[in-house]
Amino acid sequence: MVDTKCSHLQAEIDRLAAALHVPSIEVGAIRRDDDYNVFIDSDGRYHFAYWERGRPNLDLVGELDDVLYWFAETFSSIVASGYASRARGDGRDRRELWWAHQYQLLYRLDPVWAGRCVRELSEKLRGWGMPEAVQLLPDVPERG
Repeated sequence: MVDTKCSHLQAEIDRLAAALHVPSIEVGAIRRDDDYNVFIDSDGRYHFAYWERGRPNLDLVGELDDVLYWFAETFSSIVASGYASRARGDGRDRRELWWAHQYQLLYRLDPVWAGRCVRELSEKLRGWGMPEAVQLLPDVPERG
């Protein structure tokens, strides 16, 4: 059963990576040198983890859709950050370009994920005492 789940997860990660034009991640391979990991534990739970300097820094645990979202959210952010760095020059805040491009990338993959990303970023920004930055997020209902 786990092999079937791993094969399905790998196929989905490969599909998302191709859509985002980023390298895929080998499901189940734990890389400990500043790298992301996707795996299924012995209890069948899905993990999206990040190791930094040989130590676990982040380990998100959820369902299949969650781990696919975390992969897509992370790598769409990386792609969008590069886009925003190259596209600057019109005087707009880099974060506005970044978050708009990330929203577009995620929307193409799954509109629900795009909304979730905006909602989560909005909550984080408000929690960090940066409500003015919320206005830089895409103007969608999830922004709040």
